[in-house]
Amino acid sequence: MRTLVERIARLALACTIMLLAATANGAEPNANESTLAVWKPQRLVFTYRSEGRHYSCSLLEHKIEMILQRLGADERIELTRFSCHDLAGQARFEVAMRSPIEATEENVRALTDYDTKDRLIARVHGAELPSAGEIETFPAVWASVSFRTFDLDAGDCALVQQLRRQIFPKMAVRVTKDIRGVDCSQELSGGAGPRLTVLALVPHK
Repeated sequence: MRTLVERIARLALACTIMLLAATANGAEPNANESTLAVWKPQRLVFTYRSEGRHYSCSLLEHKIEMILQRLGADERIELTRFSCHDLAGQARFEVAMRSPIEATEENVRALTDYDTKDRLIARVHGAELPSAGEIETFPAVWASVSFRTFDLDAGDCALVQQLRRQIFPKMAVRVTKDIRGVDCSQELSGGAGPRLTVLALVPHK
């Protein structure tokens, strides 16, 4: 009887440990929490549409780059215009960038799981693809970022909303305070920017 009780107790303890480990691994990061990160290169398509705020192509590109860099992307962002006309209500770009992600075993393995196309491009350019042990890591921190501190006004809300839907989910960005409906009234052209606050993984300076 005692042996059975001991076995049940050990099993319960093991289950508790596994549950705590799973909870810790799935836990949301905290502001100012430090971690090791790696750069994740991506090419993403971004489409902007708005009936209320029309930009010149150069100003729209500047705002996209500024927002993404404030959320951790490095300075070498490249925007390729698929479709953009000054002061038009619609534009489409390819966004090529690198942004931080946590240097977990899973993330590093995904970054170094090269396909045939990756190997062919590297061979053409005479480059060597890094292995999991060779990939660059660097210190990063989960920073609380308020869009109220950006050079934005209420008329930029549609741009922020569309970046939030199309690009932010592909980055290490967690929304902690979402945009309110009143922030995106198309009649607003001045005043403070959107009330969006996020946790973003950014390089530690």
